Amino acid sequence: MTLIALLISVSAIIITVLLYLKQPVQLLLRVASIVLIYVLATNFSLSINTTAPQNDPVVLIDHSQSMKNHLPGIIDKLSETSFTHESFFFQESLTVKAEPETLGKYTDITTAISKANELKPTMLILITDGNHNFGASPLSVVDEINVPIQVYGVGEERPRDVSIVDVAYPVYAYQEDTIEIRAVVESGGFQTGSGEATLQLSSGKKIAGQRFPLSNTPARYTIDFLYTAKDPGKIHFNIDLALQSDEISYDNNASSFSVNILQNKISVLYYTDHISFNTKYIMRSLQKDRNLSISAIHSPAPGTYQNIEQNETTTSSPNNSQYDVVLLDNVNLEKLHWLNLSEMANEGSGIILSGALEDISVAWRGIIPIDITAGMLTGAYQLRIAEPFSVLTDNGYPPLQHINRIVGSKQDAVIIARVNELPLIAYRKHGRGRIFQVSIIDLGTWHFLQHGLKDHDFLYYFLGDIIRFLSPMGEHRRLVLNTQRREYAIGETVDLTLQSYNRDLRRIGGGDFFLVAGAEKIPFYETKEGFYEASFVVQKTGQLDILARGQIEEEQLISNEVLINVSSRYMETEHRLNRALLQRIAAATGGGFFSLEELDQLTLPTTQKRRVSKVINFNSPIIYLAILLFSVVDWIIRRRRGVT
Repeated sequence: MTLIALLISVSAIIITVLLYLKQPVQLLLRVASIVLIYVLATNFSLSINTTAPQNDPVVLIDHSQSMKNHLPGIIDKLSETSFTHESFFFQESLTVKAEPETLGKYTDITTAISKANELKPTMLILITDGNHNFGASPLSVVDEINVPIQVYGVGEERPRDVSIVDVAYPVYAYQEDTIEIRAVVESGGFQTGSGEATLQLSSGKKIAGQRFPLSNTPARYTIDFLYTAKDPGKIHFNIDLALQSDEISYDNNASSFSVNILQNKISVLYYTDHISFNTKYIMRSLQKDRNLSISAIHSPAPGTYQNIEQNETTTSSPNNSQYDVVLLDNVNLEKLHWLNLSEMANEGSGIILSGALEDISVAWRGIIPIDITAGMLTGAYQLRIAEPFSVLTDNGYPPLQHINRIVGSKQDAVIIARVNELPLIAYRKHGRGRIFQVSIIDLGTWHFLQHGLKDHDFLYYFLGDIIRFLSPMGEHRRLVLNTQRREYAIGETVDLTLQSYNRDLRRIGGGDFFLVAGAEKIPFYETKEGFYEASFVVQKTGQLDILARGQIEEEQLISNEVLINVSSRYMETEHRLNRALLQRIAAATGGGFFSLEELDQLTLPTTQKRRVSKVINFNSPIIYLAILLFSVVDWIIRRRRGVT
């Protein structure tokens, strides 16, 4: 492109010379305009090298918390040097003087070298442990530093420390399940020996202990513990690492977490006034589900109760308090005096209503989700899904022959399916529990048709999911989000883990989930069945709510919220030498990396002048004004000569 512009410009100048050879003033104006237009078109710039006096070196001394034990030695070493220099202390900012009691909590190497570079020194001498934790990375500005940085590193390169890096564990488990707990530990700074990790209950009872090697260089080890759950409830665990002498920190030697131990069986009472076609298929579906403990009772006469499976008769009414869920099928609600079901739902249990419902009392009318009256409707009613639930996900179902006489629904009812715009399947909260209503009278017949058309055991999945949804188990989240830390600084990476569970609260994989962090949406990646990981870099200060969303097996799930705090500054806790960063800073500026003991061996450059390169850029308004001026003067000359 530049060559083409040059050829055009040269050709234009030759033509101009031939046309205006006898008019030197106009020739000059036109040639000057062509040259300036060429300069603009090619972005031509002129570089001029000059010299300027060389300033003394600048010494930058890290004055942060992690340098506390090194500062006296640094001051003594500087006093032994023979070269003149200017010294500054730095932490979050740059200062000429610094008192021992004003040690900074943070280290900003970037600002220190940028500000010092403005003084145009012979070189920069940086004395630090390299634990930059405030502001942009020093590597983002090294290209702007036009003098070498001689770096003198202090601090232990391999400090003694053992720490717990991460702990993976199931959020839920069942009685008699064997729980796998995996801890990742790191050690460094040890010549030999071994450490011990202990798993124990919060009461102090030791469960297991395992040893791991202590390493000289930082190394990580995975330790697996196994624990068999005995009793239901939340169990609190601790993992502790045996303390080693002279560790730089003991704050990272312990980790606490908890696991919810659930009862393996959900207790269900099936009750009907009249054994029917419904009973056969409902019982078959319930008995097939290994997670349910079933009691089935019907009342052949007032005050008489018979166990359907064992064919035993008694006059004692069932004790509903021992059940998680009660399924009422084809019942007279007015006569259920033995069941204080409203109180049962208030306490967190679930109630399912199906089949024909007779004599609905005032109390029942106040709590059921779908309002019905006595009697039934007969016809061919096409079921339409309003909100997917369990296997109710599409509209391809056989017509219903008999349904309850429906008049409406409660305002807070969640409608799952409708017929002729009337609610047919719905649920609503009642106290701490839920009431689920299926207003299909011939549920068994409809299931039989459904199974024949699609060869699908509809009731097994549908009733099982309803029961798990209504039981106390349904109160637990099936998508669990977690992060090891809650405090971060701008620019840090937040690592999160996610666990997914099915309706049985057994871990299940294959989910499609994403992380919602403010305006960001980040996909999760599955690392093993039911375990996912995601990470993002925080950009703003303040509190940030994080959660996970997505679906698994056609079901939409949402996780718990995790709240993190993001600050502009990160408290300094690191005490080791960051050799890798310091070597990169030195190499990028033409300097070197040394130990503090080598400071008195530093040799300054012999030249007392420094080269300064000045760039003149012709792409400026003055050039445009000059072209305009030349054109106007040329036009005036032509007008005076009578040339148009």
